[in-house]
Amino acid sequence: MSPVSLPTARHCPPAAAPRRRPLGAQVWSGVLLGLLFAGGGCGEAEDATSVTSPLSPTTGDPPSVPSPEAPPAAEEPSPEAPPAAEEPSPLPPLYAIMYEVYDDSGESTSYLSLLDTLDIEAVDTSTSREYGRGRAFVQAYDGYLFVGEAESPTVTRYSVSDAGELVEAGVISFLPYGLTQGQFDSWNVTFISPTKAYLQDFAQGQTIIWNPSAMEILGVIEPPGEFFRQGVSLEGSPGVVRDGLLYRTFNWVNYDDATYSTDFLLAIYDVATDQLLELVPETRCPVPGNLVHVDEAGNIYFSNWIWPVAGTIMRGAPTSCVLRINAGESRFDPSWTLDYGALTEGRRGAMFTYLPGNQALMSAFYEERTSFDATTDPWSYVGSLNWRIWSADLDSMTAAPVDGIDFNGGAFTPVSFDDRQFVMVPGGEEEGYATQLYELVDGIAAPYVKLPGWSYQFVKLR
Repeated sequence: MSPVSLPTARHCPPAAAPRRRPLGAQVWSGVLLGLLFAGGGCGEAEDATSVTSPLSPTTGDPPSVPSPEAPPAAEEPSPEAPPAAEEPSPLPPLYAIMYEVYDDSGESTSYLSLLDTLDIEAVDTSTSREYGRGRAFVQAYDGYLFVGEAESPTVTRYSVSDAGELVEAGVISFLPYGLTQGQFDSWNVTFISPTKAYLQDFAQGQTIIWNPSAMEILGVIEPPGEFFRQGVSLEGSPGVVRDGLLYRTFNWVNYDDATYSTDFLLAIYDVATDQLLELVPETRCPVPGNLVHVDEAGNIYFSNWIWPVAGTIMRGAPTSCVLRINAGESRFDPSWTLDYGALTEGRRGAMFTYLPGNQALMSAFYEERTSFDATTDPWSYVGSLNWRIWSADLDSMTAAPVDGIDFNGGAFTPVSFDDRQFVMVPGGEEEGYATQLYELVDGIAAPYVKLPGWSYQFVKLR
């Protein structure tokens, strides 16, 4: 990731450096789009009990009247069943989404919206909370919402009330460790347990260890010398934890000319001892930078973001592809890669996304729709609306474009809520990078929420 807000960051459209704005109120109630479900009350039940004369168990006749010498035994009142306890009404779902709205100068303002339904057409910024200039961040973990500021390395934790209010429940600053701006998305933060998380600082190469429950910093894993190369910046993939080990990749990029390294490192950390165990060099499939995915069997998939494709087409750099760490192993499988071109009619690809059932999504670049020369900016070239999202069956190794999604900028974000699969697809500069949420059903995309700006951060709180 670029240390400043530039078009060269993995998931950033062109933007000027943001200005800092302060955090807002400590307690706030999100405006929910759509109706909140009110708790249903229980009506009073009518008494339907009637008294009848009991019948004799042998003759079926009414029992004989007892003689005066034998007074009738007192009847014990029949016990009344205790009233049934009222079950609390289930709370409505609650989602949080952070997005950036760009102005004519290229600067952005971040907004946080709370939604109680996905079945809406758009969000209204007037009902959203503004989080200042630049890119703010959201993460959800252990019932809390974590919000990171844009230019300040400050993260605020919120609890969620039954009424859908966000109540401040702690603040942590990473300023003492040299961070100068916000960096708190899925590429930076990895939650390991309620009492331990890692924040990867790519600018300095360090891994900051912190406690999400106490909102305190615990320590740091110092970067090895291999992370630093002259004249280039350190980037990498998100981290993923399996069997007590965290895996992530590191690579290098020159943001001035969009040149990516043709090699990278697989870093393996022990999350119990907080030690970097090993750095494994790799030259195949440069360079991973997309979200990391794990399938049902525990295999881990690493793939590229859209930006390295520019070097492949414009400079003859190595072709990007997909690598896998098999379940039970700690190295990339030396005999397995996935070639985008084999599935997309020879096109360059990016954004491999594993879906349940051995299915996948990926973006394919249609270079026949555009051209370049010596003056073409690589970021603009590969960030153009010349990508399509393809759906693939990894068993039959067949693929086709997803119906319902037109040409786009390629950098989609997958989101899964309650067995429903969505993708967030940003538009182009001419529409302010407005992001459309689609639901995928049987290979067809249906449009849902339309956001007025760029977004790749969408979480479910309950």
